[in-house]
Amino acid sequence: MPTTDADQHAWRPRYHFSPKRHWMNDPNGLVHFDGEYHLYYQYNPQGDDWGNISWGHAVSTDLTHWQELPVAIPATDRLMAFSGSIVVDHANRGGFAPAGATVPALVAFFTGFDPGTKIQSQHLAFSLDRGRTFTPYAGNPVLDIGSTEFRDPKVFWHEPTQRFVMLVVVALEQQVWFYTSRNLVEWTRVSTFGPAGSADGNIWEVPELFALSVDDDPTRKRWVLIVSVNHGSLWGGSGVQYFIGDFDGTRFVADDAQPPTLWADHGRDFYAPIMFANMPDERVLWLGWCSNWEYARELPTQPWRGQQSAPRELSLVTTPRGLRLRQRMAAEMKALVGPEPLFTARENSAHMTAASLAQAGIQGRQLMVRLRALRAGLDSPIGLELLKGAGESVKVGFDPERNSFFINRSCAAPRFKGQSERHDAQRLSNANEIEIEAWIDGSLIEVLADGGSVALTDLVYARPDASCLGLFHGAAATVSLLEVHAMQATLCSPDGLQVEARHL
Repeated sequence: MPTTDADQHAWRPRYHFSPKRHWMNDPNGLVHFDGEYHLYYQYNPQGDDWGNISWGHAVSTDLTHWQELPVAIPATDRLMAFSGSIVVDHANRGGFAPAGATVPALVAFFTGFDPGTKIQSQHLAFSLDRGRTFTPYAGNPVLDIGSTEFRDPKVFWHEPTQRFVMLVVVALEQQVWFYTSRNLVEWTRVSTFGPAGSADGNIWEVPELFALSVDDDPTRKRWVLIVSVNHGSLWGGSGVQYFIGDFDGTRFVADDAQPPTLWADHGRDFYAPIMFANMPDERVLWLGWCSNWEYARELPTQPWRGQQSAPRELSLVTTPRGLRLRQRMAAEMKALVGPEPLFTARENSAHMTAASLAQAGIQGRQLMVRLRALRAGLDSPIGLELLKGAGESVKVGFDPERNSFFINRSCAAPRFKGQSERHDAQRLSNANEIEIEAWIDGSLIEVLADGGSVALTDLVYARPDASCLGLFHGAAATVSLLEVHAMQATLCSPDGLQVEARHL
């Protein structure tokens, strides 16, 4: 289906990062340093399809306004720079900073891919100019097992054992291999994890490991191992699974009692998330690539292809089904939420609330909408109609019969494989009040439900004139709260225009 300039303008995110042009996938090397947040990412500086993979680069001082910078680690004819991570070498254990330097080196670890041999090996490069440019280490690769499926190094400093730890996936064997080092250069394999969870016929990628507080208690922490998987995720294609357990600096051991597979996001468009290293506070923040390898190369956007999620703060929460990952929007996102709501309704029947919302005539493709409704008495689904127009809409809601939250992005004229789908996520809470928080940005919808215990992320390429908002409901539904806010745009489309929410 041909697209127009109006389509492209409507689909471009305004408060999520997307490059001005060309292809982007996984976030890489997220790090805070010297007052800046660095977002590196898999990038093709020569076109809008996968290839010539380099590390693109953007910086922000507030996690919301991003400045795109020149490519940080460029591909060469003999080596592409696949996914990886960054550590700030405060103690100069790698020796990359010159003697007497007052600014530490940023050390990037990435998978070097040789297009000729297809070998994937682990390389490092260091930056002495605040992450703008990187110098390849003369002794690269620092880790090479002669494999074509050995990638995505995650490196961090483990204070109790006074060692650096590296996680690398052996992708087709569905394993994470753990290595340790004192100097960032010499690495010793110390343990393995997997296969586990979603493994059969799957490809494991982009491992991540961190400790999280339980129920907002900083004295209670558990370790969480993240593995992004391709081909065999919850809905097919790409997805993110996680394991809760313990890590002693050498070995990760998952809890025996947890379900076979836990999914970080129940939509189809959240992949390869990693955390920001060297944070100035105790928060664990991550973001992920909003796409799916089943159709990432077919998405109808131009001259760019790819966008990142908003930053989310992570913790663990106790639910009736056990410990689960909780994701809430980073506090910085609140600065983008319009101070005065476009619409507010409290303690009313769903019928009256829907009528008032329709009368308000709100339109917008950059919105934050919060819906709370009582579970008791619900006889049919209740939720939001987003990007509504021309007889179509995206439905985000709660289904009492299935006891699940869902996104239904089905449409009469899908623009990519998989758009005509509904994605459900089982509710974890037994509370009488259900909560849906939806963040809409052009072609991207992020849903955090019941305080972030459930997450769903999906892409939707709706017609440019589809921007109305509605409420669907059954006869017995009661709305505790419906609140609609405009989101402030932080990025402009190439023509400089921005889109604001408005009343008809």
